[in-house]
Amino acid sequence: MMLMVTLTEGSKAEGKVKRICAPTWSMDAYRTYLTVLFSTSIMAPGIIIGFLYTRLARTYLESQRNPPHKEKNKRSPRQKVLIMIFSIVLVFWACFLPFWIWQLVRLYSNSLQLTTQTQKCINYLVTCLTYSNSCINPFLYTLLT
Repeated sequence: MMLMVTLTEGSKAEGKVKRICAPTWSMDAYRTYLTVLFSTSIMAPGIIIGFLYTRLARTYLESQRNPPHKEKNKRSPRQKVLIMIFSIVLVFWACFLPFWIWQLVRLYSNSLQLTTQTQKCINYLVTCLTYSNSCINPFLYTLLT
């Protein structure tokens, strides 16, 4: 972000200085930047996590066919780990994907007919949802272990 904005200063009538961070990149450069950021910070890790989760699920299913012990009505340690990983990945996607979809829709959609106030509200909600992931994770780890 430090490369994309510059600090501009203007003065007010009462002698106060007003500082604003103004974008320096063109809209095409900004689109490219956000698309690359989305691909490298959300999509690539999501694909890797999905691949690894699928391998973990296969291992779990194989262990169910040949269980190491015959206790009934108890979850195996592998099943608990599987549920915890699935929950953490699901919550991550549920918290971050709306934010990124909103950012990309605003960049690529020219037919977005929302008022400025509505856009601010949506932006606020999806940003809060993104930050909430950090609040939810400790509860997930506590409840699922």
